[in-house]
Amino acid sequence: MQAHPPAARPGFTLVELLVVIAIIGILIALLLPAVQAAREAARRSQCTNNLHNIAIALHNYHDVHQHFPVDEDYSSYWPQRTVYDAAGVPRPGGRVSSDPERQIKVQLDGGGWILRTLPQLEEQPLFDRLRVGMEGNWYHEYTGMNLDVPDLRAALAVQPGVLMCPADEYAGPRLDQYPFSAAGPDNTIRNTPVLVATTCYKGNAGDTGFVNSVTLPPHNTPAGYWARSDCHVCTDGFGIFWRYSYFRGGVKVRDILDGMSTTLLVGEASPVDGNSPAWSSDGDWAITGVQINFDWQAHPTCLPPGACWWNMRGFRSYHPGVVGFAFADASVSFISDAIDHLVFRAISTRAGDEVVDASQF
Repeated sequence: MQAHPPAARPGFTLVELLVVIAIIGILIALLLPAVQAAREAARRSQCTNNLHNIAIALHNYHDVHQHFPVDEDYSSYWPQRTVYDAAGVPRPGGRVSSDPERQIKVQLDGGGWILRTLPQLEEQPLFDRLRVGMEGNWYHEYTGMNLDVPDLRAALAVQPGVLMCPADEYAGPRLDQYPFSAAGPDNTIRNTPVLVATTCYKGNAGDTGFVNSVTLPPHNTPAGYWARSDCHVCTDGFGIFWRYSYFRGGVKVRDILDGMSTTLLVGEASPVDGNSPAWSSDGDWAITGVQINFDWQAHPTCLPPGACWWNMRGFRSYHPGVVGFAFADASVSFISDAIDHLVFRAISTRAGDEVVDASQF
């Protein structure tokens, strides 16, 4: 019986293998944008939910207390009186002559509106742990949110998920967030940086400048920045949240005269600014005097991050080309980087008498 030679084993030639690899590469290249788009859509959806939940929590707080939550300034500086110039623009008008919170109660704990809204954000256990920091004065007595108590310090680092934007790589507890980062007896517990939860969502302080930025001459002012005045230190301001809002007892819904659906309540920001600790009265608000998504990296004087911290106090996000906002009626929209700056400023004032159509943003 004659044996047959074994049959040749089928296989790919080198050319065929290269063709298959090329086809796979093309398919991956075609699918990658779709995958990235799907991931970004998921991130936007989560961000929308966060903003909506924060807005609803703020309204629930208002229902209970008859005003939006306040910030209690931690500094030793008294608030400035709010005066109005001939054009009706509020401006700092000198230190107030009386501040009962500082003089009598001595209860300026340094905490902000996010801290006070925790029960409405379904974070009652965390609120209960932080409550010990809501008594006393941060600056003079090293009490308040500057209290050196182990459980308070541990609670400061607990990060509520609702405050984290999934697109922001800087989100989460950090050691570099002022005033919990800077050395000095008035700024940190025992002069040691404190790990603290951060927020990617800040309250609308309105169309105001901030510290150094308002003193810069036009030729040194970064493009897109046109500050009117610095009212973040005033007894009253343009927006809804600022560090001295305790003085007027908080903003009420009836104070929002420009329309609930066209007035910003809360918007995206980022801990990249070094000033986004979740619980601080100086870190939970942002201004519209700085253009949306101000590109600090394009200005050499702003490098490294924080070098021009006064121009990083605006709203920003890591969603491509847009920033998410909740309006005073609790609706949520993503606003384009390309929005006209005057329109952006107009929708941040609660009683500026500007006429703005929703199609403009």
